[in-house]
Amino acid sequence: MISSKAHLLSLGMTLIPLTKALSGLITDPTQVSNQSFDYVIVGGGLGGLVVANRLSENPDISVLVIEAGSDNRDDPRVYDPYQYSVAFNTELDWNWPSSQGRSIKGGKTLGGSTSINGLAQTRGQKAQYDSLSTFLGGDDAGGVWNWDGMLFGMLKSEGFSAPNDQQNEAGASSNPALHNTSGPLQVTYPDEIFHGPQQKYFQTVVSTNFSVASSPDADDGNANVVAFHPNTMSWQDSDHRSSSATAYYSPVSERSNLAILLQHLATKIQFDGNKATGVEFGASSGDRYTVNANKEVIVSAGAIQTPALLQLSGVGDPALLNSLGINVVANVSGVGKNLQEQTMNSVGWTPIDGFDFQGRGPSDCMAYPDLLGLTSSSNNDIASTISANIGKYAQEAYDAGAVVSVEAANAIFAIQENLMVNNYSGLVEVFFDSGFPNGGLGIDLWQLLPFSRGTVKIKSTDPFEYPDLDPRYFAADVDLQIQIAGLRMARKIFQTAPLRSIVTEENAPGYGTVPEDGNGGSDEDWSKWIIDGFSSVYHPIATCSMMSQELGGVVGSDLKVYNTENLRIVDASVLPIQFSAHLSATLYGLAENAADM
Repeated sequence: MISSKAHLLSLGMTLIPLTKALSGLITDPTQVSNQSFDYVIVGGGLGGLVVANRLSENPDISVLVIEAGSDNRDDPRVYDPYQYSVAFNTELDWNWPSSQGRSIKGGKTLGGSTSINGLAQTRGQKAQYDSLSTFLGGDDAGGVWNWDGMLFGMLKSEGFSAPNDQQNEAGASSNPALHNTSGPLQVTYPDEIFHGPQQKYFQTVVSTNFSVASSPDADDGNANVVAFHPNTMSWQDSDHRSSSATAYYSPVSERSNLAILLQHLATKIQFDGNKATGVEFGASSGDRYTVNANKEVIVSAGAIQTPALLQLSGVGDPALLNSLGINVVANVSGVGKNLQEQTMNSVGWTPIDGFDFQGRGPSDCMAYPDLLGLTSSSNNDIASTISANIGKYAQEAYDAGAVVSVEAANAIFAIQENLMVNNYSGLVEVFFDSGFPNGGLGIDLWQLLPFSRGTVKIKSTDPFEYPDLDPRYFAADVDLQIQIAGLRMARKIFQTAPLRSIVTEENAPGYGTVPEDGNGGSDEDWSKWIIDGFSSVYHPIATCSMMSQELGGVVGSDLKVYNTENLRIVDASVLPIQFSAHLSATLYGLAENAADM
């Protein structure tokens, strides 16, 4: 007996589905309410859109993305690299308040922070990627969580365009063996790259005076060098920004099995026992809706909103959940702990009269000095400070509720110490900046690998109330010591020929604020200026770390949340430790690998 479907086909009749699959961009929540999708993804940022793209390659799989922001791909504040920072403190920016009067920026728009970031595309140190499995007791998920596995993911994402002749002349270079030219994310050097001498002078000074090697391409896993780095921009599109939205959604926006609900916040993950079954979402007006997930809920809301959503949903530390009257679905005490954020200050010098930058940038020459490079210009004994104080840092982090145990913190810090002291990881980023601060030449300097650990905690059961955010900036004194050494190095870089020949005087902090004592300024003077004026770097991570449960991990090597079913996390919150790099390239690699799981 033939099936009814086959019978209809034999009669030449067209089958009409009972319901038309939802697809495209949606703002009406009633179109989604009570519908079912195979995968429901919370967050239309980097991780969410990469995974949505890859999952929906299979036409038999339906995918819904829930994004709190709007689609702003056509907004110049987003697509124009030369409007970087204009989106800050607007509706495009989450602008989370944090401790010590600081705030952390994050993209509240399709593409997330890839739509408003500084476009730098850098890879970290090989040993840092190899350490990922160490946090998991050696489990690298079959070769995923190491340098080779992460490089595979990073290459898969990359559509690299090598520098052309005029960009080569300005200092850019690349090794084709380290890049992929066919991935969705456009990565290249700016057409308006600076042709003035400043970036080349910076590279020369750092490589000849500060024990930091110069590299023609720093993407080979040896990141502790000074080099020109590319940007996430597309020369095929007038050097506009290449974000996860333009790279991973725009080309597939017509797929009938992929829908994105905009302007709605995921307010709770729905569970049947400990099995994730869907997502509650809504607007601040108070209306709530529910969508069902047949296979998995994937949370890609970032290192601040992801732990907050888990806590609101009953996944987290029972002590916090019980204090707010939230039913404990899964005891995962590491949720919201282990927060790591970097801290930045900028040294500025005034160019000589008539100096011409000869271009608009963006700036793309930076250095990542390791322990030797950093201490070559400072007498700070960083290694000794770390080894003498790990136990103290662990106890203080535990007392602050930032780790699950002193033993776990000691183990985590030992891995970090080994990377910093024995494996040549860059300790600071020395970002050479044409045009900032004060419109002149500068160095934006941040310590990359803080020992300070902090927390993200919801304050109520209202999902629209921002969580309490405390990175505990400089709680570990070695973080400040490294920042001081880096800034002293930045001053000395400008004091050294040939860079010294194109500047007149330091305007930030200035010798009046941090007097020059013949060795770059005193620790005391630098310390006061740093604490008064530092900002967050907007690279928060690790609040749902991929680690063993004993260390306070929230997800395992498969990125599934411990003690739950059908719940996975794909965003910066799973990185257990900072990298000596900007986050973008690493997170694209992570997301590409996650989509293959």
